[in-house]
Amino acid sequence: MSSRNRAIALMVIQCLLVSSIAAKYLYERATRPRVWARAVQYDPSLPMRGRYLALSPVVDVCGLGLKPPAENKLPHWVESGEVQLVARDGKLVAQDAKGRLPRGDFQRVMLTDRTSCERAPVSPAIDYFVPENAKSPFPLNPGQELWVEVTVPPSGPPRAIQLALSDSGKWQVLKFE
Repeated sequence: MSSRNRAIALMVIQCLLVSSIAAKYLYERATRPRVWARAVQYDPSLPMRGRYLALSPVVDVCGLGLKPPAENKLPHWVESGEVQLVARDGKLVAQDAKGRLPRGDFQRVMLTDRTSCERAPVSPAIDYFVPENAKSPFPLNPGQELWVEVTVPPSGPPRAIQLALSDSGKWQVLKFE
């Protein structure tokens, strides 16, 4: 087999691998639940992040029974450990994932004594691509909330589809064009 034929075969194999991942994501987007969740945006310290927004979905973890640590250091950090995000009744909900397998498919929730259990940010973050010439809606005005529509796969973190802003009851889906 000549080096040209090997290069073509390698290119075909790489295209098949990338296409299989894209097909999996398209299939999950068509068959898995889609929900809107509040999100908080932050700026990660990544030198090569490009035009991505790092978003942390905000979920209710009051039912997980989190307790502050025994030390009297401020602020009190409470870590829920592992949670699995699922769609239930049109909402993104955190379930306790202790003892479930596989262990790498879960997210973490961090709380402080200043964080409400109804609005706990989830990590790792969801990345959302913003086109190069699009106008960013950040920073948000007072009273505005950022929402993200996500696909909830059977395992792993949710995948962002689109963003919206809620401002005093008005809902505006963001179009990055």
